[in-house]
Amino acid sequence: MGPVWGPLLGSLVSLGGPCMIDGLESAPEDEVMRTTLAGPVILAMLLAAPLLAHGQDVTDPVTILPLPGFGDEPEPPSPDEGSGTVRLGSALKGIGKDNPVLARVNGSEIRWADVVASARDLPPDYRGQIELIFPALVERLIDLRLIISAGREEGLAEDEKVRRAVDAFENRVISEAFIRREVAGQITNAMLRERYDARLKRQQVEAEVRARHILLEREEDAWAVIAKLEAGADFPSLARKHSAGPTAEQGGDLDYFRRGDMVAEFADAAFALQAGEYSREPVKTQFGWHVIKVEDRRGEVAGSFFRMRPELRKEVSRELLNKLLRKLRAQAKIELYPGSSPVQ
Repeated sequence: MGPVWGPLLGSLVSLGGPCMIDGLESAPEDEVMRTTLAGPVILAMLLAAPLLAHGQDVTDPVTILPLPGFGDEPEPPSPDEGSGTVRLGSALKGIGKDNPVLARVNGSEIRWADVVASARDLPPDYRGQIELIFPALVERLIDLRLIISAGREEGLAEDEKVRRAVDAFENRVISEAFIRREVAGQITNAMLRERYDARLKRQQVEAEVRARHILLEREEDAWAVIAKLEAGADFPSLARKHSAGPTAEQGGDLDYFRRGDMVAEFADAAFALQAGEYSREPVKTQFGWHVIKVEDRRGEVAGSFFRMRPELRKEVSRELLNKLLRKLRAQAKIELYPGSSPVQ
């Protein structure tokens, strides 16, 4: 959003009272006056924005954000909003299903959906208070329709800068619609789940723990070490004193290892522990009895499938888009002129 919207938003919030719409409460006289005054303010803001500057980005209606506050339970109004705002909010939700005509400007209809769409370029905080700014949004659309009509009458539809801006916007909409159909339309939940499972399996193989252990010949000796740990004894000190393993001098430190680096019984016990935990029962292997403490874990899945799904979707989208581009390039005739070189 450009800087031009900052002052405009301040005006919209101050014009948050009910308005003259069929089926809704009429506004007090001072509110009608304030809403009417929004016209010149909005006009000035719109005219100040250099929307037709060559090469400047324009707002993209294809990538519209969802509008919060609809379909969910509304938050209680603040004390200064009054019951009128509550009634207005309920009325807005009701008429949203029917998409009624809210105004006509020289025969051109402004419907509910038009007003909602016009709010989607506002920050989330304002979109979440659409009940308050709804009347001003209607007024803004009326002003815009008047500006568009006046501009067409002046022949601006054929202006060179206007045509370039329209063509650039049209190309952008077409390209994004094509990508959405050819890329996003192919992504299924089953595809994302399969990728997640593959990543989970791969990371389970690659995951590492850093652990210490105390190797003992007899099970009862291992139980005695565990009892000392429960009484607060230091694990490295116990390892140096009691362990029969080659790492005793290092306090039993095995450094980082993967599951496949250890015998199955030892690996299963170590990977079942969280960082800082030690085995509450002796672990039997072909080498003897072990007491294990895990110091750290790394290389594991960051979250659940539902938490990682957006990241997985982006990953798959990039791959499908690259595949699509390779196909389009193979079918196209591309000529590179002096001064340019292919992307390697």
